[in-house]
Amino acid sequence: MKTKPTNSRSSNSSSTASLVYTNKVSVRSSLENNDCYAIDLSLNSTGNHIAVLTIPSTIQLFDATTLKQLSSLSSTSNNFDSADSTSSITISAIQYAYVSPHTLLASTNQNLVLLWDTRTPQQETVRLNGCADEHNFLSVTSNSEDLLVAAGTELKGEENVAIAFWDLRAPINGQLLGYYTESHSDDIIHVEFDRTNSKKLVSGSTDGLVCLYDVGKSTEEDALEQVYNANGPVAKCGFAQYNTVYGITGSNAFYVWSTSDDEQQQQTLVQGDTDSDILSKEISLEKSSKMIHHLPSTHSTIVDLLTDSRINSLLPSAFHETKSSWPLLMCDHMGKMNITLVSSEQSEPIILSLHSPHSETIRAAATYQSSLYSCSDDGQLVRWQSSSAIDGHDDNEKQAPSRKKSNNRKPY
Repeated sequence: MKTKPTNSRSSNSSSTASLVYTNKVSVRSSLENNDCYAIDLSLNSTGNHIAVLTIPSTIQLFDATTLKQLSSLSSTSNNFDSADSTSSITISAIQYAYVSPHTLLASTNQNLVLLWDTRTPQQETVRLNGCADEHNFLSVTSNSEDLLVAAGTELKGEENVAIAFWDLRAPINGQLLGYYTESHSDDIIHVEFDRTNSKKLVSGSTDGLVCLYDVGKSTEEDALEQVYNANGPVAKCGFAQYNTVYGITGSNAFYVWSTSDDEQQQQTLVQGDTDSDILSKEISLEKSSKMIHHLPSTHSTIVDLLTDSRINSLLPSAFHETKSSWPLLMCDHMGKMNITLVSSEQSEPIILSLHSPHSETIRAAATYQSSLYSCSDDGQLVRWQSSSAIDGHDDNEKQAPSRKKSNNRKPY
């Protein structure tokens, strides 16, 4: 159904749930270290620890309640960002395991995925070896049973790009279990398993495609269930509520697609971006789209879609008022932020402005119940909480300054 683009509106209801930042911390080792940018973060399954990836390549662990630094991770056989570029490890993405609160994964440029037991931070527990032709891994994830790890590679040559898989039930030698090589034709920027179905995997690539797989199938051809076109290089993708998959492009267009088995229901539910000229010119109004949103360009960067299954704990009033909505975290280059609720059932997104302590572009965010965490080019890790949780003296909140928790084969 075609719909006429409409203007967004800001929420003017004081009862709408708001977020306030309760504490923040710098991830920079010194005040003079201005080149330290926080680019990724991940919360563990119990919500008490948060890992932050910075450039230059370091991983720091923090208490999720106080944001007190606990330790830094290192590699026992290679240095991060050492002077010898041929042996140094550069980490592109991190992800806590979905079940184990102590297992952290990292994709690297050395044809390796590293796994740590964060209780012994100076020694990685497992080294998962990649393809024989030495790939750089750009993304990593584990499934909801912590049995499979998947990692997406950088394009090598003209056609050599893959999603690699490892079985953690037999990780002694860290050997590759198998890989997919036919679905994408460029860098695989993001991979993510569905938290509710250990066999469902989604991948996003700079080739503009988001692919949905059932990795329980024996071949890649059988495993590939859906291919969604994002009409631009994919920067983020994943599973969202209401049985949907989303994709966000590097040019700040976004899509929400249905994952229904019914072919007539496999459609674009919501799409839009912050530049109506791009959307109108390159995408037009697709017949499959129910809702087209041209978002205000004042917050021109879409950081991510907040997908925690209990996102309504973060914004309870907003979700009570707006059914079937997807919350986009957005920012500008000066760190100003908002959460924009886009819906397939209403023409105007609800915009919830945030009073942000960030001063540069936000790179990653994660949610857990009534807490939101964000990291930025300004080197700051910030914790936010729902005002209703603070005012209501949530049982998990004992201190005023904050506290909370965390949550982005087979081939066999």
